[in-house]
Amino acid sequence: MKIFYTKGQREDPVASLATLKKILARFVHHYVFYEMSTRHRSTRQLFSVKNVFLLGQVEVSGQNDLVVTLFDGNHPAHSIEILNPHAMRIYDEGKTFAVAFYTDEAGDFDVRYYLRDEGEEGKAPPRTALERISLPQLFEYLEDIKKAEVVEVVEPGKR
Repeated sequence: MKIFYTKGQREDPVASLATLKKILARFVHHYVFYEMSTRHRSTRQLFSVKNVFLLGQVEVSGQNDLVVTLFDGNHPAHSIEILNPHAMRIYDEGKTFAVAFYTDEAGDFDVRYYLRDEGEEGKAPPRTALERISLPQLFEYLEDIKKAEVVEVVEPGKR
């Protein structure tokens, strides 16, 4: 895998498994913004999944194919697996630090995994009410709104 370290306008390739582990260890016990996006090479189709979570542990493994696994520190059932990335770009802009993995998982699609450091555990910016609600809770809320009776309010003298 090629690893590109971007600082300012320079790009320096650094490539070793030990370097990769050190870079990813920087995110452990930090909140991370995560985005997985795929773009179809010949059309404008785009698929994107985003989330913010506390990164509890990172595992880098694989003999022939590299596997990077990111474990959610608050939800043991949630993890992200990046299979056989061919390149990683590191963005170090002083106050912000991010990495992007690039893979060829699906033939006609370019796949990118992006992680951005959002701050240490306990020091992350507070989440809004919308960020705290789960997707099933959101759907339940929307169903309740649809089922609610609509009450017509009429001002006196207008009927």
